[in-house]
Amino acid sequence: MQIRFKQVLIVLIALLPVISSCKKEFSSDLPLTPTYTPSILIGSQNGFVYALDPETGNKKWEFFASAKIQSSPLVLKNFVFVTAENGRITKLDAKTGKVLTTYFIPGQITSTPVGDANNIYVGAGDNNVYSFDITTDQQQWSAALGAGVFSSPVLFDTVVIVGCNDGAVYTLDRKNGNTVWSFSPGTGGAFTSSPVVKDSFVYIGSKDNKMYKLSIFDGSKIWEFTTGGPVNTSPILYGGNCIFGSDDGKLYCLDAIAGLPRWTPIDLHDRIYSSPFAHNQVIYIGSLDFNMYAVDVIDGIIKWRYTTKGIIKSSPLVYKDKLYFGSFDKYFYCLDPETGNLVWKQNINGLIECSPAADNMDGSSKYTSSISGNSPY
Repeated sequence: MQIRFKQVLIVLIALLPVISSCKKEFSSDLPLTPTYTPSILIGSQNGFVYALDPETGNKKWEFFASAKIQSSPLVLKNFVFVTAENGRITKLDAKTGKVLTTYFIPGQITSTPVGDANNIYVGAGDNNVYSFDITTDQQQWSAALGAGVFSSPVLFDTVVIVGCNDGAVYTLDRKNGNTVWSFSPGTGGAFTSSPVVKDSFVYIGSKDNKMYKLSIFDGSKIWEFTTGGPVNTSPILYGGNCIFGSDDGKLYCLDAIAGLPRWTPIDLHDRIYSSPFAHNQVIYIGSLDFNMYAVDVIDGIIKWRYTTKGIIKSSPLVYKDKLYFGSFDKYFYCLDPETGNLVWKQNINGLIECSPAADNMDGSSKYTSSISGNSPY
C-alpha cells in the first residue's frame, strides 16, 4: 500500500507543471479614461443648466439649481459656476456637472458673474456685490451699494466696475470692495446694462434712455447719447464702434470716440433685451419680435433674420463658426452665422432668458456672450 501511495505521489508531482500551465491569466487593464470635448452651456427658467454638444445639441449633463436661471454660466479653470435667482452659486465640475460646493447669498441673483485666476465677482438683489475665493470657497468681501445690483460686473486692472439700480455706476477695489469712484447722472435711471471697458473708457447704458462713456480713472463723463427708450442691453466695442440696442426697438451704432451715429438706427420692431455679438464684420442681436438678426457692421443693412416662436431675450454667442441663442419658445438654437440656416435646435422644456457660454476645455471664461464682463468685447 505504501508503494502504491508513493507511485501516485510521483505521478502528481510530474503533472504539476501541466496543471499550472493551464491556469487562466486575467488582464490588469483599468477602465478606459473618459473622453471629454467642448460644451455649450445654457440655463433656463425651468431651473436647469445644460451642457450640450456644440455640433449636435445632444445633452452631455444637466444640473438642477432649484430656481430660475437668468444669468449666464461662468466657465473658469475646470469649473462651471451657476447662479440662480434663489441666491445660490453652485460650483460644478465642468466635465461632468458634479456639484463641488455651493455659495449662499441672501438676495436674488440675475447678474452674470465674472472671474479672474482666483476669484469670482457677482451682484445681487440685496444691494451688494460679492467676491468669493474659488480656491478656498470662502467669501472674500461684500460691498453694500444703494440698491439692487442686476448689472453684470466687468474687471479692469485692480477694480470691478458695475451698474446699480440706484442710478449710479460704481468702481470697486478688487481686494476689499471699497469704492474707488462712482458716477451718477442724476436722472434716476437704473443701470441694469453691463459695462464695457475699452481703451481706458467705460461704456454703459441706462434706463434713463442714454448710453454713457466715462473715464475709467475718475468716472467723469466723456459723452452721452440719447435713444428713444431705456437701454437694458450691454454695448459692444467693435471696430471703433459702440453698438447696442434700446427699448425703442432700434439697434444703434455710434462712433466710439465722438458718440455720434455711424448709420441710421435699425428698427427691429420691438424692444431689445438681447445684447449684440460681433463676428466677421456682422452684428447678431435678438428682439422681442421673435427674430434673431444679422446686421452688416459697415452699412447697417440686415443680412438675414431667423424667426423663432417666442421672444428673444437671450444674447447670442458665436463659437467655432456657429451661432447659439435661446428663445422663449423653449428651444435653444444653433445657426450658420453666414446664412442664418438652422444647424440644429434643442427643446430644453423651459423659457430661455439666459445667454450661452462655451467650455472650450482650456480653463478660459472668454467664450461667452456680451452680457458677461468676460466677453471678448
